[in-house]
Amino acid sequence: MLSDVNAVLFDLDGTLVNTIPLIFACYEHTLRVHAPGFVLDRSVLVENLGRSLDDILRDYAVAAGLPDADEVSHEMGTTYRSFQREQIDRLIQPYDGMDEALRALRELGFTLGLVTSKVEWAARLSYERYGLGEFLSVLVFHDDTARHKPDPEPLLLAASKGGLVPDRTAYVGDSVQDMAAGRAAGMKTIGALWGPSEAEALQRAGADALARTPRDLVSLLSPRGREGFPESTPAQ
Repeated sequence: MLSDVNAVLFDLDGTLVNTIPLIFACYEHTLRVHAPGFVLDRSVLVENLGRSLDDILRDYAVAAGLPDADEVSHEMGTTYRSFQREQIDRLIQPYDGMDEALRALRELGFTLGLVTSKVEWAARLSYERYGLGEFLSVLVFHDDTARHKPDPEPLLLAASKGGLVPDRTAYVGDSVQDMAAGRAAGMKTIGALWGPSEAEALQRAGADALARTPRDLVSLLSPRGREGFPESTPAQ
């Protein structure tokens, strides 16, 4: 099913870099400041990963019963991003084997890129911290499109920028929003099980395949695989 893929696009948060502890801390801080006593279950936070932060915060402002949700959510965004700047160096981590997997995929001839709902400065700080930018030739950030995942617009823009054919492109992501966006764009979708989402949720969202670790991507996308890389898991 993936044998004709020649380009791989990656989500950032929970896929390319482990920013999940930072994201959860930012939400907790923001809600503590603007909606004291309003607590969201972790599952709600995970379900919304991949969407635009502005849209998510507005939904949370409404759920918390805050007046004038549009204005308050804008203030929440300022609080969130200020805290994010302060904590980004402390609360993000690399995923073991990600740089190795990207290097191997590039050597196999795949075009590699990034499509994220994160704003550019925060995205670049995240992936450049671990030297991953050298592998990415196509980049799409939050402000590059009017619509965001699960809408396919960001992925289709990446395809246009990189001269990629959607049905020969795979999108790797850790969230149900990623799977929905990839399918809507006509791309293959690979669920990243090293992120916070459960395999069943990614399968229900339409993942074509699941990868347990970044290294699995090489054997999944290369017919011959690579010595020392474990096999990946087709979605059922």
